[in-house]
Amino acid sequence: MIRHKHMRLDQQKIERVKKILKTKTEAEAMDKALDRVIQEDHERLRKRKVMKRIIELRSSLGKIQEDSAEWVRLARQERVVFHDSNT
Repeated sequence: MIRHKHMRLDQQKIERVKKILKTKTEAEAMDKALDRVIQEDHERLRKRKVMKRIIELRSSLGKIQEDSAEWVRLARQERVVFHDSNT
């Protein structure tokens, strides 16, 4: 639904938005700016859901008893063995 709105807006901001969004008219600039705000909010909510799911998965796994330094040592050993076998 489109409705007419009469507002007082900073003309410098409107001109800057027109330039940033590469629009010809002020109405088009405002419409695109509003679309962008809505899109950013949608992305923020999507990211929040993903982070919530990651936290839930980590919680369900519990605390990992292994030492990450051990992983690094094993990876280095594998790399040395692989490198020696290829030379």
